[in-house]
Amino acid sequence: MSLDVRSLKRVLSLRLLVEGGSGWAFRELIDLVEELLEERLPLILNSVLEPLNLEASVLRDYGCRLYPSDPHCRELVVVGIYEREDEKPLLYAVYWLARGENTLEFRLLRLVDAESLLEITGES
Repeated sequence: MSLDVRSLKRVLSLRLLVEGGSGWAFRELIDLVEELLEERLPLILNSVLEPLNLEASVLRDYGCRLYPSDPHCRELVVVGIYEREDEKPLLYAVYWLARGENTLEFRLLRLVDAESLLEITGES
């Protein structure tokens, strides 16, 4: 399947940054935002991938399987991107999820070819 990588990156791009005070009320807000993100991420991604005849699945605890030597691998959220009805992913979308006392950041880092495990840059 031929995919326009730049368009796919644009469709999969999602950035969330929450910053504020270090009080309990703000930490509770960060908890709620993180829970909502975890719950809605598959729905959000599948809604934008459906017109491309693709679907997404969040692969739990896959960051350290994909990047075992990365000391921050537990902060990676890996999403498998599949052609409809296919069990083998075409590629992985790798997101960064970092959480501090008063911050939460979530953003797309890279797209990775599922077969070669090399980053897909979309450059000619």
